[in-house]
This record gives sequence, structure tokens and C-alpha cells, in this order.
Amino acid sequence: MWIFLASRFCNTGSYRYGVLPAWPAKTFAGLSPKEWAFLVVSILNLLAALGFTGYSLWYVVDKDKENTVDFTFAVLLLINIVFCTFYVVHGLFREREFELYAFIAATLVVVVYCITEYAVNVAGHSNPIKLPRLIVSCALALPNIVLAWMVARDFGFLAFRIVGASEALQLMYRQSAAFSTLLKFDFQVGVSFVVLVLEQGVNLTTLEIVTLSVGLPFSFLWLILGWITMRKEIKPLMWIFIVLGLVGPAYVIYKIVMLFENLEEEQSEKLLIYAVIVAGALELLVHVILLIQAVVVYRNFKKGLKERAFDPTEQTSLLVAAGRR
Repeated sequence: MWIFLASRFCNTGSYRYGVLPAWPAKTFAGLSPKEWAFLVVSILNLLAALGFTGYSLWYVVDKDKENTVDFTFAVLLLINIVFCTFYVVHGLFREREFELYAFIAATLVVVVYCITEYAVNVAGHSNPIKLPRLIVSCALALPNIVLAWMVARDFGFLAFRIVGASEALQLMYRQSAAFSTLLKFDFQVGVSFVVLVLEQGVNLTTLEIVTLSVGLPFSFLWLILGWITMRKEIKPLMWIFIVLGLVGPAYVIYKIVMLFENLEEEQSEKLLIYAVIVAGALELLVHVILLIQAVVVYRNFKKGLKERAFDPTEQTSLLVAAGRR
């Protein structure tokens, strides 16, 4: 299988695939027409989303300060735009298949957010940007998702250059890539959940400030711990990572229970709380999958993946050697 893959791509030379020899990433010269189409559509999609979200934030802050629901959704969209940008750039040029899948999931989440926000009709509040944003988001999301899926399914050559033709190493590398993507996606969903549980979009309470000050840095440091543990293959750190990973689900469950106990009768508040519950359920699901994947990655430690995929010297020599064939 991998011999066929190597002959397929190596015969086309640098004209088809531009790869940086000192860093495992493609160049613009290495992008296929399909990948260029995905990149262009993604840029248009992200720029449109950023423009609409920026206007929505300005409108709420400048003209509609009491509409905290719209403010919360605007901040939420802005955060997800940042993550989507990373998935597009890093996923495309580093050939990270699972990051493009995460981009697809994040794009669907953004569309759902736009639909939900448009459905929230707060009395006395009318943001004129909601309908155009919903139309543009839905129009660009479909081709963007289809292209992302097609591009991701064609990935494999860069991984072949990094770890070689061994199917065992290919599988372990793919499992590590899935774990790395889940780390980022879990952090994305966690940040979105924290934003959604804020009861005041503009005026933060003391409890909310503490949540943002402690919870988010903890989640980020946990992400870094998992990433370092995966690359360095330190078994004790992985167990620490898994134990600390139980803190997140406990907080999510606690917050959902508290929201149920304080469910408001106002329609806009109920919709926001339902959005929190859905985000919390998604966070729990992603978190459980991440912890399971952590065990899978742990079992791959000390089997040669670190030396082949994460050692800069070994990686560079392999890329250079492959490029000379």
C-alpha cells in the first residue's frame, strides 16, 4: 500500500509536492488544485464570519448593551473563528487529517450557533445582521465542508515521508495525530462552554471572573501537558494527565445541574440555557473520547514513534532523503 503511495507521489517530483526539508510541512507549491479551492473557500468563509461577528459585537456594545444574549453568541462565534483558522492553516499545510475533520465539526457548530442566535427573539432587540449572516454562513458552509472532506481523504504522503513505509508506525502516527487534534477540539469546546454559561455578556460577576481566571488557564495548561507527554512519551505524565482530566467533566456536570435549578421562564434565557446544555454534552463526549485516545497513545510509547516522528534530527534527515529520490 505504502510502496504504491510512494511511487505515486515521488514520481511527480517537486512540481506536484513542495515540502520543506527542515520542517514537515507543505509549501504553496505543493498544494493541489483541490487544496487551493479549499483554502480560498475557507478564507472567504472565515473573513465573512469575522466581518459579521465584528459588526454584531459593535452593534451590541454601542447600541444594544442590554442584549447580553447576542453579545454572548458573538463572542462565541469569534472564538470558534479563531480555532477554525488554525484548523485550516495547520491542517492543510501539515496534512493533519483530523484537524480538517475538526474544522468540519466546528463549521457545523458555527452554523448551528447562527441559527440559534437568529431564533432568539429578544423583545425590543433587533440586530439587522442576523439574517444576512445566517444566509452567508449556510451558503459557504456546504462547499467548505465538502472540500475539507475531499482534501482530508487525500492526505498521507507527508506522513509517509515523516515515519516511512512501516504500517505500524503509520498507525501510531495517525493515532497521535488524532489525540493532538482532540486536545485542541476539547479546549475549543471547553472555552465555548465557559462563554455560554456566563449569565451576563458584558458585566461579569465575581464568580464568572473566577471561572475565567482559573478554569481557562487550567484547561490550557492541561492541553500543553498532554501535547508534551505525547511527544516526549513520558508515561508518569500521561497518568497525571488522565487524572487531571477528570476535573473538567465534574465542572461541566455541576454547571448543568445548577442551570437546571435556576431555569428562567423567559424564552431567550431558556434557549441560551439549552445551548449550554448541548455544549456541555458535547464537551463531555469529546472529553471522554480524548481520555480513551490518551490510553491508546500511552500504549504506543517506546515503540519507535518518538524517534521517527518527533525527533527533529531524524525527521529532517528522512525528509531530505525522500526529497532526493
